[in-house]
Amino acid sequence: MSRAGYFGNVVRRIAGAVLFSLGAGGGNAAEEIAPFRLTGVEGSATTRFLRDEIVTAQPGGAPSRQMQSDLRQEVFFMTHSYAYHPGFVSLDIGGGPILQRQSFTADSGDAQSQGALYNFTGRANFLRDKPYRGSVFYDHLNPTVSVSPGQVLTQQNTRYGFDFALLAPVTPVPLYIDATRSHFQGRGADRVIDDQVDRVGLRATRSFGALGSTQFQYQNTHQESMSGSPNIPIQSSAAASQGFSLDSRFQFGGARQYDLVNLLNYNTQSYALEQGAIPDRRDLRVLFDLRGRLSESLQTFGNYSYSASSQGEIVSALNAASAGLSYTIAKDLTTTLGVRGEDNQTNQFSAQLYGVDGSARYQHALAGGTAQASYGVRYDLHDQHAVASQTPVLGERITLTGTTYSALAHQHVTAGSVTLSNLTRTQTFIEGHDYTLTVVGLETRVQRLIGGNILDGQDVLVDYSYDVGGTYAYTQTDQTMNLGWNLRSYLNLYYRLYDSASQLTSGAPTFQLNTIRSNLFGARTDLPLAKSFELMVGGGWELEDRRETISPYRRIAEDAYVQTEEPLFSSGTLRFSTRRLRVDYENSIQNINLTGYDFRYWSRHWFGLDVSADAGYEVDTGTPVERSRVTASLKAQWRYRKASLTFDLGHTRETQAALDRSRTLVQILARREF
Repeated sequence: MSRAGYFGNVVRRIAGAVLFSLGAGGGNAAEEIAPFRLTGVEGSATTRFLRDEIVTAQPGGAPSRQMQSDLRQEVFFMTHSYAYHPGFVSLDIGGGPILQRQSFTADSGDAQSQGALYNFTGRANFLRDKPYRGSVFYDHLNPTVSVSPGQVLTQQNTRYGFDFALLAPVTPVPLYIDATRSHFQGRGADRVIDDQVDRVGLRATRSFGALGSTQFQYQNTHQESMSGSPNIPIQSSAAASQGFSLDSRFQFGGARQYDLVNLLNYNTQSYALEQGAIPDRRDLRVLFDLRGRLSESLQTFGNYSYSASSQGEIVSALNAASAGLSYTIAKDLTTTLGVRGEDNQTNQFSAQLYGVDGSARYQHALAGGTAQASYGVRYDLHDQHAVASQTPVLGERITLTGTTYSALAHQHVTAGSVTLSNLTRTQTFIEGHDYTLTVVGLETRVQRLIGGNILDGQDVLVDYSYDVGGTYAYTQTDQTMNLGWNLRSYLNLYYRLYDSASQLTSGAPTFQLNTIRSNLFGARTDLPLAKSFELMVGGGWELEDRRETISPYRRIAEDAYVQTEEPLFSSGTLRFSTRRLRVDYENSIQNINLTGYDFRYWSRHWFGLDVSADAGYEVDTGTPVERSRVTASLKAQWRYRKASLTFDLGHTRETQAALDRSRTLVQILARREF
């Protein structure tokens, strides 16, 4: 017998044994047995047109223009089948050709290209009804993806891997294993994508019946990247991370009145950069949290956490514990009491905190509504010993949306220490071209510049240092009082008083302690109106006067809206809103004077046509650099049986000082399923 015939007999015997076990349960399993059977075919034909145009106007020069157009025609078929038996091997295989024509126009010249691509996807599922099951898959797809509001590009994504599960009754601990390799490639006017990601994961779950369960997870990821903006140099980077977690959740007691959560996490991360070096990072976190419901009126809690982190010279360890109770004295009166302590040790300083807090909340029916009153107090003892004047921060993640600012997590940031990079660290951004920094009081804020290389809505990593504050000790007392009155769901009036007082007990901090007294008044209404059609009108108003040592300010916020609750004249629903925010700082020129308007229309017409329109405008004249943003979109979708047509028009215009940038995106998609 030939080797091929021998292995063929082995496969048939194994399949026969498995098929016997599949058919042992009865039913029509035996009638479904076949060497190969096609169970279904589906598909679609799609034509997509995309046009993306960017116009940038800078002072003292002619506007620059970039325009990209893309016409794609693709056919896709998906088949569903099985070999020998649906429970033995089931197959989902599909694919089809893509014809693509692209053109790119810029001030430097024009370029055109055309070619043929393809989509392919395949997945084989083995023994799907058995406690030992798995699958293998391979995908080669060319989707059009959004990388920021108003920007899309065509990617080529290749992904393959496997997953396997071992379940009860074979094992008392169900196991899930998966491994994938993914490669993402694409290029647009503002973005180049070239990432390869390898991932291996393991998950195990152990159930203890009514007591609870424990879940273990392990993940190992390796990523190589050459992604970034095509307008600045891109360096290659490789990042490796691995981590595991153990999550246990239990409920016990005679009346199951106790909840216990135990968490254990450990993660490592390392970078290999073409230029420069980033120290390896290790993080460990342990948490124990116990909560009890001793009666209808008495609940208690206690928790302990330990976290440790090391990355080069940045080494820290934090021990924290707290305990407390909540007691309902009467139906409308609830009180709380808590204690806590922290010990924070780093290379640059050591700090301890001990505190106690309490609160009381009362509510009472009054004059057609409900009145609420609450009071909370917190007293803390802080003691810090510093061995260095500054401590570094590596890889703090923030999101830069539009031209609004994002504040860094730590205060007292050292001037000149801030560096911004993208998430894979293939690029470092330039202050004054890609972003700007402003300091208001204790905060350092990052703002995206529209002419730079940071996309709208992009996540970035920030490295910086901040002032530790020296060696000193102080006490701090925080008090908060809230008063409110609700007239059903129509009107809400509220007032908040916040008072924070600090007193130095020893040492000499390098910065001034902050004392705060804030008064906030507010009102909110949502009022339904019913005439020939139903309307909802509403709005809110807030006034905050914050007196503090470092950066006192006065804030006024207003908003109003009107919207239809049912189709207007049998056409569609409308919503119009306006908002205004004014913040005046006494010690800074970085104020806020923002006015915004938003409009939305949505309708569903006959014959399956859906139409929606959105528009927004906001302008901020409070800062020395005035900024504005205009957005508009029109979307229409028509569907009739298996045919659909989608139209999408989007326009964005942003200005900062004399810089003006607009983007117009048009997408048309025609699809026929069969």
